[in-house]
Amino acid sequence: MTRPSCASCNRPMKRNGTTGAGRTRWRCPSPGCGVSRTVKHQHDRDDLRLFLDWLFSKHTQHEMGLHARSFQRSTQRFWDLWPPVPLVDEMHHVVHLDGIHLHRDAEVLIAVAGGHVIGWYVARRETSAGWMNLMARIAPPDTVVCDGGGGLLKALRIAWPDTRVQRCLFHVCMNITELTGLRPRLAAGKRLRKLAVELSRVKTQENATAWLIAYNQWEQDFHSFLDEQSTYADGSIEDTHQRLVKARCMIRKRIKEQHLFTFLDESLTANGAIPATNNRLESCNARLRDMMRRHRGLRLIRRIKAICWWCHQHSQHPQPTAWLAANCISDQQIESLYQQAWQSSPQGAWETYGIPNRYGTGINWNEFHTPTRYPNHTD
Repeated sequence: MTRPSCASCNRPMKRNGTTGAGRTRWRCPSPGCGVSRTVKHQHDRDDLRLFLDWLFSKHTQHEMGLHARSFQRSTQRFWDLWPPVPLVDEMHHVVHLDGIHLHRDAEVLIAVAGGHVIGWYVARRETSAGWMNLMARIAPPDTVVCDGGGGLLKALRIAWPDTRVQRCLFHVCMNITELTGLRPRLAAGKRLRKLAVELSRVKTQENATAWLIAYNQWEQDFHSFLDEQSTYADGSIEDTHQRLVKARCMIRKRIKEQHLFTFLDESLTANGAIPATNNRLESCNARLRDMMRRHRGLRLIRRIKAICWWCHQHSQHPQPTAWLAANCISDQQIESLYQQAWQSSPQGAWETYGIPNRYGTGINWNEFHTPTRYPNHTD
């Protein structure tokens, strides 16, 4: 074991017998100092490091230098911990936003900037409320690169109103291809598929202008074709080429939002290049999926915590394992906080202590759903 240093003179200490409990006593040999102390072994720090090394590797528990049962006993308590989410007050030039889907009831929203994870949030699904909770701990950046789904744009308008948005061109291309197919048979579908491929190759402002002109020409050439309608036996009338019409509406909306070619804006690129795709965050998602695949069989809560541990360890300034083992919040603490919040609520105080609700804490359904007019003119 590495010899400890003296807290007074910072010199290496020497062994000086043992205590009554059998622990090694260390003493400073410097003249006039003579400080004596004992050292407590950091088993939690070492066990947490072993747990994280296994979680981020391809090894099985038996290959970590311990028997599988011994490894499970040493690291079992770390499944109850939640790593802290950083508070980012630094203004970044570009932030990538995306979510990784785990289950029908779980979604982890992740923010990446400068090659590091700067925030994450666990939600049931990609809603604007979940995205706003993630953005609340991050300073508004200059530009956001995203796929634009699941309430993200609404959250951006509310939380970061001055931030410019760049839609991932690869996602837009794939959305168009999903409607046209890889090998469309109609002439309109073939040309639209070609435009989708050319969109992913736009690099300059001239390319963007040429693409917009080509798309406008496509709409003019197939305007009457796309407006064709069919009448069915039940009398309903629908568009004959529904998928192409849907693709046209989607592209019109993307152009109106002005989120396709933000990466070519000279006022933004003066501070640094802006990527046109969300590949940086998609690579993180691919690594997370590989981790889930290597440790398949974990229940949902452990998969969520595994992703949170990965995000924390890949942040710009992760906390040391000794600090994490001592200060991470646990499931028991979270349960206690929820219990206190419930007991402080009116309904919880009534069910726990029998304290009646105060007047005015709720609205009676019958007050607004009666056959007669309410006397205080609330309607």
